[in-house]
Amino acid sequence: MDGLTAVLASRNAHKARELERLLPGRTIRPPDRSDYPPETGETYLDNARIKAAFARGAEEMFLDQLAEAMGRDPVELRLAFMQNDRQRAVLEKVADVGDWGRAMAAGTAQGVGFHQEYQSYCACLVDIDTTAAAGPRVTKAVLAVDTGLPINPRPLEGQMLGGLTDGISLVLTLGNHGVAGLPIESGWTHFRYARQGQTPPDVTVIVMPPTADRPGGAGELAVPAAVGAVGNAYARATGTVPSSFPVSFTVDWTP
Repeated sequence: MDGLTAVLASRNAHKARELERLLPGRTIRPPDRSDYPPETGETYLDNARIKAAFARGAEEMFLDQLAEAMGRDPVELRLAFMQNDRQRAVLEKVADVGDWGRAMAAGTAQGVGFHQEYQSYCACLVDIDTTAAAGPRVTKAVLAVDTGLPINPRPLEGQMLGGLTDGISLVLTLGNHGVAGLPIESGWTHFRYARQGQTPPDVTVIVMPPTADRPGGAGELAVPAAVGAVGNAYARATGTVPSSFPVSFTVDWTP
């Protein structure tokens, strides 16, 4: 293992040197990008949670690969490791309403994802069709959200729809091409956030009944769950697990 180089999920160079002293023969370096979330927490655990939220979609996809390697159903595996009834309830709800596990045509598949944050819980199940000439499209989505005490259910539904669209975009189409340190996209025409024709015509958002005496947050709660669900559905439909995003990133214009 000597000679191994590891990239630290922190820009703290002193932390990197400290780890090198603890791990002789290894090179530990800070990232050379400035797009990591700021470490604004008061403790190491707080900062770890801040950074972990940015990797949750990838974790959900990795969990599906573990399920496949273990011969376990992805929903069943998640349920087996969940720690409370609120977690289980949102996942069981989307599996039931979305008819998880039904037979699907070639090139189509289901995917599921889960996320908890802000003292709230969200699960997402999607159907994807990868056979269309225009590219893969999510055709159906079911989300269940538990915010403890929902105050305004309708805006909460809208927040889940926004998170779903973010997740679809991040996995399938959304990104920038960097050339000589600059993006070649010049506006929304080239920055491929999902349009109406790339969003599912069938969406169900379920706001769970109150489970606490105070409201939790909703912010970006649906995004990691949607990223995981879309990525997992794409992998099941194509047989290829995406390892870079978005999966469709063609320059079809003259910069």
